[in-house]
Amino acid sequence: MFKFFKKNKSSTKKDNPNTEIELTAAVLAYEIARADGEISDSELSIILKEIKKLTTKVDKSEEEILKIIENFSRNSISFYEFIEDINKDYSKEDKHTLLTFLWSVAYADFVLEVNEERLIRRIANLIHIKDIEVLKIKDAIKNS
Repeated sequence: MFKFFKKNKSSTKKDNPNTEIELTAAVLAYEIARADGEISDSELSIILKEIKKLTTKVDKSEEEILKIIENFSRNSISFYEFIEDINKDYSKEDKHTLLTFLWSVAYADFVLEVNEERLIRRIANLIHIKDIEVLKIKDAIKNS
């Protein structure tokens, strides 16, 4: 899915299957953060922590990865590619981890906007996670 990281095969370490999961999570989290029209410093901070984990795995700096994510977000019109990959490659645990991360970003500024929740619930529905599971993850993050 992340063709921009695959251009230089030596820079992506395919022996780590979590890299694609982490990249997908970072892009979707960025979408959640911007769903309310602005990305708060607290939301960006959580996303940057995830990006930092990726720097050595894809041999790019935090700034480069963030720029790629921003460009991808600006130019993308659909989540289809992500949803297809998530449903094909993610375990149920991976999907729960993804949703936990997305809820963490949504709650980072202590305000859950309607558009943020709507987008997370839409993603959860498309990746076949039951509403009750989504609400449990949401409540766990909200109360942490």
